[in-house]
Amino acid sequence: MNIIESYITRAMVAMAAMAIVVGCNGDDDTGKRPAEQSLTLNVEVDNITATTAKIRVTHNDDISKSWLGFVTDNVTATDLKALVAERIAQGVAPTDIHTSAQYITILRELAPETSYKYIAVGCTAEGKVYGDITAVEFTTLKSTAGGDNPGDNLAGMTKNDAWRVTYVGSDTLEGLLYDHVVRVESLDNNPYVIAIVTAEQWATESFKEMCEELLADMVDYLNRYNVENDATYTIADMLTVGDGYDAFDILPGKYRAVAIGITTDAELSYLYAASEEFEVMEPIASEAYNDWLGEWYVVGMNNVVCPVTLTRDIANRSMWMTGWEGRDDLKVRVEYNSELNSLFFFSQLVAEDYDLGEKYGKADIYFLGCDEDGYFYDNAEGYYYIGIAGILDDGGRSIVRYGVGVTDYPKFEQMFFMAYINGEPYSLSYEEDVPTYISIMAREDEYLESLE
Repeated sequence: MNIIESYITRAMVAMAAMAIVVGCNGDDDTGKRPAEQSLTLNVEVDNITATTAKIRVTHNDDISKSWLGFVTDNVTATDLKALVAERIAQGVAPTDIHTSAQYITILRELAPETSYKYIAVGCTAEGKVYGDITAVEFTTLKSTAGGDNPGDNLAGMTKNDAWRVTYVGSDTLEGLLYDHVVRVESLDNNPYVIAIVTAEQWATESFKEMCEELLADMVDYLNRYNVENDATYTIADMLTVGDGYDAFDILPGKYRAVAIGITTDAELSYLYAASEEFEVMEPIASEAYNDWLGEWYVVGMNNVVCPVTLTRDIANRSMWMTGWEGRDDLKVRVEYNSELNSLFFFSQLVAEDYDLGEKYGKADIYFLGCDEDGYFYDNAEGYYYIGIAGILDDGGRSIVRYGVGVTDYPKFEQMFFMAYINGEPYSLSYEEDVPTYISIMAREDEYLESLE
């Protein structure tokens, strides 16, 4: 059997980020892109430092049109088509393709006093180029390493003494209990959002750049949400004035909570306030959580058997699964729900530059789902749930499709690894070699006993 075989023959269907929990649109047209032949992009560059530069790409066309952006130090080349073709030949991953009409990114790890070009062009997920090619050239500044103020991470930001940010931990908000709550006391009317940064980010990265990236993500999310839900929300609907609070789902580690000033015109006010550093400790693993750990045999309705191992990730929150499709070197993260005592399998990027051998080279590997009609769903627009492992009335365990009883949610019947090679998806196994739902999970002794 060839290790790379495409077993999905129908059109690929994308998942909407807003449909992860409450259901999604499983119609055949979701995620398909029309064969548009024109797109004009505008590219701007500013905030240039010795090693970074902020790139802004905009267009006034249909928000569903996709495009590719990349940086090159080959500034002497005048044939932009040749540079684009060279970049496409290197392979286009799903994360390289953008659909935002207002996109901001921070180019990092650039060389000081070096000239670069950032190039943007219309491009489909399959690597087909269309529309005009736009480029902007810039030169990074001279390095100031070892100067008078080489590590000022708060440069460009102004502390707002009217805001007091406090991490309060477990607290009740609107009648619901949350583990990690941040509160802000405000003595002025400047609008803001609340965010969390790691202690390492706070100590080593430009806070100004982090704020710019956050705002860009907010604008992009808002635009997509309005289009997908026929809504008219503005950035003002995402901001807080006066005292505020928010709850976060964060992993064990050290953090700071921050209030970041953003105007109702979707611009940074460059005001900020930060909490003291705080640490989130990992809880003690419960007996129910530990009962899921160990060796399992997953037996599908198609009688395909797949031995897997579940190991601890974050106690009472998540675990790792290895061995799916016989691959012990690919780790799949699985959510654990303590209230249901169940495992939630979801789509995710599991490996980058995974070596598939001399014939296929290196590729990014995703863990995706396939529905009963033979459609597989990528996660270009957000992760989605594929299946749930729960405990049956007789004490046995099984994996079933996610979304039972949820209107229009895809009826997933398999989960599998998918490689993207030169922008094209290929599965790592034949369809008939992957367990189908309902899949029974049995310990080794239970499985061997069932064979007798």
